[in-house]
Amino acid sequence: MIDGVLRVIKAVNRVILIGLGILLWGGVMIVLLDITLRLFGTSLGGTDEITGYLMAILAAWGMGYTLTVLGHIRIEALRDRLGENLKLALDVLAIASVAVVVTLIAVKGWPVLERSWLSDSRANTPLETLLWTVQLPWLVGWAWFALVAWVQLFAALVFIARGKKARALELIGTANEGQPQS
Repeated sequence: MIDGVLRVIKAVNRVILIGLGILLWGGVMIVLLDITLRLFGTSLGGTDEITGYLMAILAAWGMGYTLTVLGHIRIEALRDRLGENLKLALDVLAIASVAVVVTLIAVKGWPVLERSWLSDSRANTPLETLLWTVQLPWLVGWAWFALVAWVQLFAALVFIARGKKARALELIGTANEGQPQS
């Protein structure tokens, strides 16, 4: 059951990653078009605003994927010298901390989105972007990241309870787990 849920999250994250790549490609194309137009004395205008929103959305959604592939930065100088039980305890503490902090970001982001929606708030820029249109995908990305973190924490705790410490380390440890140190 738990392995099935983890497989679904990884599969969904792969689809999300493809979508993020398409969005990033679209942002690059907008910037390139704007640069080309400037050669002819004109501009799209608002490119920096659009790409700023795009990067915030890409980052929020990309964090969940990065967590599933153990891509987050961690200082391993001390951790790598510890025994398996202490490593595992620190890894559980790390994933629990991520889950709590990301959940707080998502929870605190909701009132901001709600206020923007209800007051029809717009950016104070030439594009006058409806703020909720960019805050919604940003916030849902953070909520997805929180869900992924909680599922990974729960799964790791279940693996630990079942005596599968190696499986828990594989899930919430570091990318170089099990590789010889140089």
